[in-house]
Amino acid sequence: MTLGEKIYELRTKNAMSQGDLANTLEVSRQSVSKWENNTSVPELDKLVKMSEVFSISLDELIRGEKTEKMQRETQSPDISAPPNGLPPRKIVGLFILGFGLIVFLFLSFLGDLLSALFLSSPLFVCALICLTVNKHTVLWCGWALYGLIYAYLRYATGIRLWWIFQGWLYRGGLEIHAAIAWLQVLGLVALIISTGRLFYKSRKNSPD
Repeated sequence: MTLGEKIYELRTKNAMSQGDLANTLEVSRQSVSKWENNTSVPELDKLVKMSEVFSISLDELIRGEKTEKMQRETQSPDISAPPNGLPPRKIVGLFILGFGLIVFLFLSFLGDLLSALFLSSPLFVCALICLTVNKHTVLWCGWALYGLIYAYLRYATGIRLWWIFQGWLYRGGLEIHAAIAWLQVLGLVALIISTGRLFYKSRKNSPD
């Protein structure tokens, strides 16, 4: 069995798509495809990380040889280990979705339906992203939550980002508005920096 065939076997056995494995190893999906087609070979650090992800020894991954320790573990499997199934991001997405439904029903019981839907919508949006997006999931959740919070502050309170430059906000009891505007700006800057770093890293790891 070639290294590419071994990677394919382990990936499918662990119910991972090429995108899931690429995201875990911080490489492009095309790199994983090339490994499985034996047109390129993973770097040593990626092989080491793969062995950790698949819970096998490096020898078994590269040469298909099991150590005595791994053979014993195979003969006596750990019943506490979770079975292969959904990727962690989808499990988190389902958990958030269930929690969002609980919050929605609870708020609906206490108040009106529209308020309950609005307050629980961030949970539903994050759950949808976790279930559908397999790359940079946390980042996309951050952008979605920021957009929802910005929309609420924009239309409910009228606060604008550029208010940080308005001198009249810092007197007359309106300091709280200035503080909220600054928090929005800082959140936007943090998201932009995180997005730039992730896409730069993905571009750097992508094949020529």
